Amino acid sequence: MSRGVGELAVVETLPEWLVVLAAVVTVLGDVWFVFLYLGLLYWTGDQWFETLAVGRRRAAFVIALAVGMLAIVAAIKTVAALPRPPGAAEPAAVVPELWWPLYERIATSDGYGFPSGHAMSATVVFGGLAVLAGTRRAGGVAASLVVAVSLSRIVLGVHYLVDVVVGVAIGVSVLAIAVRWVGIDRPGRMFSLALTIAIIGTVGGGYSFETMAALGAALGGRITWGVVGEAVRHDPATRLGSLVAVAVGLATAGPFAVAYALDPEPYVAFVGFGLSVSGAMAAPVVGEAFARRQ
Repeated sequence: MSRGVGELAVVETLPEWLVVLAAVVTVLGDVWFVFLYLGLLYWTGDQWFETLAVGRRRAAFVIALAVGMLAIVAAIKTVAALPRPPGAAEPAAVVPELWWPLYERIATSDGYGFPSGHAMSATVVFGGLAVLAGTRRAGGVAASLVVAVSLSRIVLGVHYLVDVVVGVAIGVSVLAIAVRWVGIDRPGRMFSLALTIAIIGTVGGGYSFETMAALGAALGGRITWGVVGEAVRHDPATRLGSLVAVAVGLATAGPFAVAYALDPEPYVAFVGFGLSVSGAMAAPVVGEAFARRQ
């Protein structure tokens, strides 16, 4: 039985330029963009992004929160096993054939559709950053981004309205629990919670690309933060150290990029996501050690 309430009929009447715009906006909630942006905040500390100078420890908390979100989405989608709207995997007619491969990657989907991972991701990540910023303006920007990403999923025809509504609701709940019961200054504890969720999700959801990717990311993050966490807490970010950290972090993103782009066997996703998250968390320590030697 369809979960739709007539939104697909409305989408079909929208102008073609709006579909293209939705394809651009939806990237803001994609896994690669989320982890790239959070990685930059974590690697640079308070050196580059003055508006979101949350510090490396709190940036690590949001990364752990995003990993936990990845695990929750993987588990719920696999257990619910609800399909996407018809045609969700087909490129829009407005897109030139030359651009179909790129469009298919960012704006079409052929997996399960409930709940919306993009909506949940945007809620948890942008909402988490707004909490850390602690201003009404940050909250307004976060809310606007969540709405924009959620609507983009409907406009693209890859989710029903209920999918994004439930995704946002779960994201708000996860964020509230994490801030209230885990604490924004405890990334290690958040990684432990993410790992627990990932293990439960793997047991309940089975052996799949999504569940194993989440498990690898959570395990890599938890182990590495346990090793480098104290150094990250006590070593202030420097300009040179941040530059080196960015270089190291981007270099270690290779396994993640391969796993994300090629959709390989689940065990490859486990290794790829695990190595990339582990390398990303260790990057600031490498950067500051290099800076001290200079």
